[in-house]
Amino acid sequence: MHPMILASADFYRAFEDRFRGPRAEIKERLKVYLPFIQPLQEKCAPAMALDLGCGRGEWLELLTEHGFSAQGVDIDDGMLSACRRRGLNVHTADALAFLKALPGESQALVSGFHIAEHLSFDVLQELVCQALRVLIPGGLLILETPNPENITVGTASFYLDPTHQRPLPPPLLAFLTEFAGFRRQKILRLQESSELLRSGAPITLLQVLSGVSPDYAVVAQKNGPIELFSALDSAFSMDCGLTLDTLANQFQLQADAKAQQAEAKAQQAEAKAQQAEIKAQQAEAASKETLMQLDAVYASTSWRVTAPLRAVKDLWFRYTMLASRLKNRFGEKRPLRIKEKLSNYFIKAPLIWGVHRMQRHRRLKNGLRSMIRRFPWVERRLLTWRAALYRPSYAILSGGGSYSSEAVFDPHSALADIWSAKRRSSEEIIANIKSELSALKADTNGEGAHG
Repeated sequence: MHPMILASADFYRAFEDRFRGPRAEIKERLKVYLPFIQPLQEKCAPAMALDLGCGRGEWLELLTEHGFSAQGVDIDDGMLSACRRRGLNVHTADALAFLKALPGESQALVSGFHIAEHLSFDVLQELVCQALRVLIPGGLLILETPNPENITVGTASFYLDPTHQRPLPPPLLAFLTEFAGFRRQKILRLQESSELLRSGAPITLLQVLSGVSPDYAVVAQKNGPIELFSALDSAFSMDCGLTLDTLANQFQLQADAKAQQAEAKAQQAEAKAQQAEIKAQQAEAASKETLMQLDAVYASTSWRVTAPLRAVKDLWFRYTMLASRLKNRFGEKRPLRIKEKLSNYFIKAPLIWGVHRMQRHRRLKNGLRSMIRRFPWVERRLLTWRAALYRPSYAILSGGGSYSSEAVFDPHSALADIWSAKRRSSEEIIANIKSELSALKADTNGEGAHG
């Protein structure tokens, strides 16, 4: 950066306005020190205070409001113009030189906000020693500076100010005051996000890197009266701020918890997969058993015996569909003989054909005969259907007239040949059914044309 820009009286004031924040916000942040300065003002009235590098004067204004007789010193006259407009007691001078000129044990409070990082370490060490000299017994030294424990601050934002020398870790600054002769020290970590202070708040990796308190202060107390130490005990015992270790541990705990949850879900998924595999094996075993049972059924005599019945069922379905189509075409006035022919060739004929097929098996024929004879009405109906199909000349069947059981079961009658060895071949029966269906189809087309 060009030296003339740094030497400009208005540069640092513009820089502070851009990057430090508005006065009201800075003044609100500084109230964190009230627990330290209020007991000091009460015990040491009138309390004198000196602020090194006072800048725009927010701290001086707060001290004045709480009863201190405060004065400030800064080398940048452009920064001090804002203080003078508010009537604050400020001096344009070098901080260390001004401190050396003060008499010993004349100040109750010496403070320096964001001044330590601008000084070389030798100058800073001498400034701490001079502060100890000018403080009254029990007086306080407050030094606030950027916190390099915050990785973003320590590696990036600290160097935004071109006048910064080097980051100061909190333990180093605290040890510096202890080595100089202060009796006790307190590290206050400041300006962290309030959301991160909530217990159980989720912590991201970005918050671990940038969520540590961006500023910190060392509050050191000079040896003095016991009553003054007792008055400040509560302030020195309070804990505030976030360290890198705290955030890193919270992040690790949450990561471990998420890992445990993920592991538990993985175990649950594995258990479900095992259950699914067991069910699949059970289903496979059940399917094999079912197939074996089906094979046994298909190989059984009963399945072969009932094959004609299943064929009749299929024909009945076809008959129902065809009848429905005829009904849609001709309505309720369709000729009755169409229905009779459909009944004959889709129900009766297949059943009779099935009986003929069974006659080829003597044992099956005998069993079927024995079973039918147990139900006389079934036997009569079978004989009647056969007579209607193959002996239409019989008067007892043509008009639906009555007949006697003796006529039906007469061994010399035409009906009795259903049980005889003289059988019609299946090919002949099928050919007859096809011819009758062709005739039925011709009749249906003719009636449709006249309808």
